[in-house]
Formats: sequence, C-alpha cells, structure tokens
Amino acid sequence: MDKKNYTIKDIARMAGVSAGTVDRVMHNRGEVSEATLKKVQKVLKEIDYHPNMFAIGLAAKKGIR
Repeated sequence: MDKKNYTIKDIARMAGVSAGTVDRVMHNRGEVSEATLKKVQKVLKEIDYHPNMFAIGLAAKKGIR
C-alpha cells in the first residue's frame, strides 16, 4: 500500500483547524485547547503520522552556512 505524504495543511484541513494549530500540537509549543488537541491527535493517529526524519535533518542544516 502506498503511503501518502501529508502536509501540515492537509492535516489542518482534516482536523478543521489552522496549519499553525497543527504546528503547535506537533511541536508542543504554545497553548491549544484540550478539544483541539484531541482533534489533531485523532487525525494524526488515523493517518499513522510519523515525522520525516530526512526532512527534519534538512531543516536543521538550513540555517548553517
């Protein structure tokens, strides 16, 4: 089975929240209501979301020159 690469925007649309809210939930920063947290977590579980380690590594190196 092919696994779709979901973006933060995709997850936000599925959960009915903003992309910023998804970012706050995924990176555990800022305040998010319990109801919103549960909505986003439910979508993440449904799509079996796992962070892309390659993308994280690229983002970490982006600021280094």
